[in-house]
Amino acid sequence: MSTGTGDIDARTSATMRTFLDLEDRAPDVLLDVLPGMTVPFWARARMQMFWAMSAQQTGSVEVSSASEWTRAKELKRVARGFLPSGWDAVRRARPHEVCFYVAGGTLAAEDGLARNWLVDDFAAAAPDAVVVQVRPLPSALGRPVFRPTLSMEPAIARARWRARGSSLPSGFSAEMDRLFSEFARLLEVPAETFSRIGAGVVREEQQRPHQRAELERMLERMRPRIVFYDNGSYTYHGETVGLFKDAGAYVVEPQHGWIGPSHAAYNYGRAFDAPELRRTLPDEVLTFGTFWSDSIRHPGQVTAIGKPHLERQIAAASGARPQQILVVSSRAEPEKTDEFVIGLRAALGAEWSILFRPHPGERAATNSRYPRISAAAGVMIDEAPDVYESLKQSAVVIGVASTVLFEASAFGCEVIARDSAFAENVIGDAFGVRIGDASEAAARVRTLPERNTSTASSEPDIWAPNPRERFASWLDARLSGSQNGAIG
Repeated sequence: MSTGTGDIDARTSATMRTFLDLEDRAPDVLLDVLPGMTVPFWARARMQMFWAMSAQQTGSVEVSSASEWTRAKELKRVARGFLPSGWDAVRRARPHEVCFYVAGGTLAAEDGLARNWLVDDFAAAAPDAVVVQVRPLPSALGRPVFRPTLSMEPAIARARWRARGSSLPSGFSAEMDRLFSEFARLLEVPAETFSRIGAGVVREEQQRPHQRAELERMLERMRPRIVFYDNGSYTYHGETVGLFKDAGAYVVEPQHGWIGPSHAAYNYGRAFDAPELRRTLPDEVLTFGTFWSDSIRHPGQVTAIGKPHLERQIAAASGARPQQILVVSSRAEPEKTDEFVIGLRAALGAEWSILFRPHPGERAATNSRYPRISAAAGVMIDEAPDVYESLKQSAVVIGVASTVLFEASAFGCEVIARDSAFAENVIGDAFGVRIGDASEAAARVRTLPERNTSTASSEPDIWAPNPRERFASWLDARLSGSQNGAIG
């Protein structure tokens, strides 16, 4: 496997370059703030605009799902929000130096409990930490491994109830439409390109004042000096990042998945040197290794720490592997993936078993997005919460563009990369020549040497070694280097 980052500009997509060029020019309109907001609207809408523009190039298809909302479910949710709960992050908040603020989806099963593989190891290494997740507790996997772990779900339910009937500040919608039109002009796309984004903005902004009040109460009671925010660089979270900073916290994002030169959340132009936009981003990003650190343009400090969960799972991996192929989805071109997996099944016969793993964002819609795979008797759907359990049982991993391909290599799996415009800007030639169709993939599989074992071994530039020790040393330096409560 080739681990060199290569020329960062050569691996930058055309859409990403368009955004960077505009931000380097830094027109004043990028700093315009809508009524009732505290961050420029450019930051609020940037990620959604990028996705809308890049979808045609990458073939990424939005996951559609039917709403499960009912009045009865909403009333039950609100009632739980107001009733006493030991999981309530706002009402149960106590002083903690370190807060890990996470979505709560990065979970792995461990002895009947739920381990947040992204942050629990780091939280255990911190002297005075709390984990706060957005999703309800306990999860379907059980109670959390790390305690204290609290949930924002009760606060969100209260905020939704208080927001009913709320109206936006005068002029909000008209000003939002004006800015969308101006952004479209500057990005040289039709104005209707961004027409679907506004409805989501309106819904969120109606609830935001009430959610902000809940979060402010939590921060007043908790008074954290460092907040780890797992999606902090996604600028539609800029209001929340800014709130953490206003409370005096140093905001850090731990890497959770693929980052690189074409990921809009980790590449910014000079406009983000302005304090108004800089406020929307973390002060620092902790990456899995220098390979990732050297592949982004982030205005914050970037530090390679590693991934404790990967290191632990590699140590526990057995060398024995069945002849199983794991095909991982990246959400791009689902019809082609559906066809590819069925073609691979037909080309290889019964000698190999095939396991298909949908992207986490697709799991609820697997049957509709991949109808042939879902109906095929010879293809299994991977429903394991932790992909590492599947990697331990696979000899070959095939995918378009995913962090899982790099993780598979660390687990000793043979990695075969599929070709696409998406893959060109995400993985490049890291796994050799990319294959074009199922017949090429089957031919590659047939040429693999016969073996019953695989040797797990991570490359130190991709996965920094001794991540727990690295983190503990990093955290000690950040806390001891603070002056008057500010961390530098």
